[in-house]
Amino acid sequence: MRRTAGEGAVCPHLPIRGQFVEHEAKKDAAYIRRAVELADLNAVKLAMFHITRDEAFAALPVGAKMSPEQKAWLADKAAAWLEKNAGPANLEEPAEADLRRMMDMVTGIPNGEMEFNLRRDLTGFKEFPYMVDWTNGKPEIPEGFKVAVIGSGFAGIGTGVQLDNLGIPYTVYERRKDPGGVWNINRYPDVRVDTISITYEFLFERDHEWSEYFGRGAEVREYLRKVSKKRGVFDKTRFEHDLKKATWDDDRNVWKLEFDTPDGVLKEDANAIISCAGLFATPKVVDWEGQENFKGEIVHTALWKDDVDLKGKKIATVGQGSTGIQMLGALAREGSQVTVFQRTAQWMMPREKYGEAMEPEVQWLVHNLPGYWNWWRYSATSGLFETHGLMQVDPEWQAKGGIVSEANDQIRRDLTAYMSHQLGGRQDLIDKVMPDYAPFSRRPIVDNGWYKALTQPNVELVTTPIKRLVPEGIETADGKIYEADLFVTATGFDVVKYLWPARYIGKDGVDLHQKWDEGDGPRAYVGMMNPGFPNLWTLYGPNSQPVSGGPAQPVWFAIWCSYATQCIIKMLETGHAQVDVKQDAFDRYNAELDEEASKLISMNEVGGVGKNYYVNTEHMRLQVNSPFYAPYYHKLCSTPVWDDLTVSGQLTPRGTRPD
Repeated sequence: MRRTAGEGAVCPHLPIRGQFVEHEAKKDAAYIRRAVELADLNAVKLAMFHITRDEAFAALPVGAKMSPEQKAWLADKAAAWLEKNAGPANLEEPAEADLRRMMDMVTGIPNGEMEFNLRRDLTGFKEFPYMVDWTNGKPEIPEGFKVAVIGSGFAGIGTGVQLDNLGIPYTVYERRKDPGGVWNINRYPDVRVDTISITYEFLFERDHEWSEYFGRGAEVREYLRKVSKKRGVFDKTRFEHDLKKATWDDDRNVWKLEFDTPDGVLKEDANAIISCAGLFATPKVVDWEGQENFKGEIVHTALWKDDVDLKGKKIATVGQGSTGIQMLGALAREGSQVTVFQRTAQWMMPREKYGEAMEPEVQWLVHNLPGYWNWWRYSATSGLFETHGLMQVDPEWQAKGGIVSEANDQIRRDLTAYMSHQLGGRQDLIDKVMPDYAPFSRRPIVDNGWYKALTQPNVELVTTPIKRLVPEGIETADGKIYEADLFVTATGFDVVKYLWPARYIGKDGVDLHQKWDEGDGPRAYVGMMNPGFPNLWTLYGPNSQPVSGGPAQPVWFAIWCSYATQCIIKMLETGHAQVDVKQDAFDRYNAELDEEASKLISMNEVGGVGKNYYVNTEHMRLQVNSPFYAPYYHKLCSTPVWDDLTVSGQLTPRGTRPD
């Protein structure tokens, strides 16, 4: 049932852009009431104010601070409006002053200029949020010009959509048989996103109905495949094309690419490379002493096989990152005995509706209350806005006897209480799982029933280090042997190996990996560029993952893609062949980055420095995260500072020539 303004769907003055997918609007009063009561109250409040401009909605406090009477009043008003007007429609973005006001209403905290610039597109009112366009109409693109996009996960697919919108020729190269990126790699039991799915999706796709609030891996894979096909990226993707080497040709100003394919080695040229190979692409496989003698099966979670049989097995597992935490419940349900070998204790937190199905009423509301989807995803993200202070040490607080900061110490107390409750107050388990470092110095982990699983009679937690594997199982340092038929290793990914396994040879024959190895590990300018490697941008490159305070990862992929695309636009609009970062700009940026990183608890003793994948332990420097406040980092990486870059060479058809 499709309606437009003036036909009863919404108020006649309301600006409309496009339509949602077909979705039955008419429901009875009880159904509508349930939908509103299950909804995000902040999002309902903002949608109703957006539609009606009734100041009574604006006067309501932030959702969590509403009284029962205020919640009931809001539900009454929203339900009554929906009974008369429910119907699908997308709203246009409000005027800037109105948008600022509404964004501030979500949190009760005013957005500064940097904050507004990062967050305004989170509302998703634009057709293609965070994407960029030509500055003065599309120029003539030289014949043979092409961008190579490496990888077809979220970043690669989104990059394809951006380039398609501009009409820039590109090819996506994917080493696996299907799109999906890390979601093709991770297939272990109970794998799912740990950010709510309405924020872990493309902003330009509004019609996917997630079956659960936190989508399972299989559904994320299907979603990515669907979007890739719908947007035409799939047809421009070459699957089972594994990039092995990219060499810069300075005479022709192109990258020479070599791929392993089922038909042998393929060689092609590209004017530019946007690498979307990702951070979590190379499994970190441990060579265990004695593993050749182990009679059971060893399976790495990133190399999971669909035919792995858990039923009735004696299972040993190691690794307590997000993966190890997610899958323990499934192992405990299926296995006759599960032995958990813990190397590093983790702070874990609950997450509302984690593992729960998304109710049909909520899916209906997304389609039939105009603006609800927009303000729901903004509201769901807003809880991350003010977390940067949790990551930093407060010397004044420490001088008063505190551990880290007032906020971080309170989080410690809250998480400790949650841990104790989940473990039923069992001090023997609490002593084993209590971390010896501050919360938020490692990636926060969502509890998927891990604590509860430890209390099951068939689960044993072992903190003694593993010595070796023996034929019948696992031997620990104290000489004790734990029987196992299956050893599940959740040891994560080798995050030092950016761009791996491809080699990148830049100007003067410099190997990028060798350059990093000879220095203090992988580095980049704004997380994307390295001097002497023109026309190469790495999405999810070194020090690019914001440590706090920002939107979910797919949004950052779009932001980084926008930066790389602006550089390519510059080339095509000016007729130049190269964009490279200046060495002094690279050095200056990384000096600022290191200074900011020194303030983080992950680089401080209270944070257990060296106990998390954020830190390159060989060089003891922050490597994965951007330490900057997210809106400031967005300012740095959303629009190129042309004084930091060199734009040179002359672009010509079917190749290029130097100046």
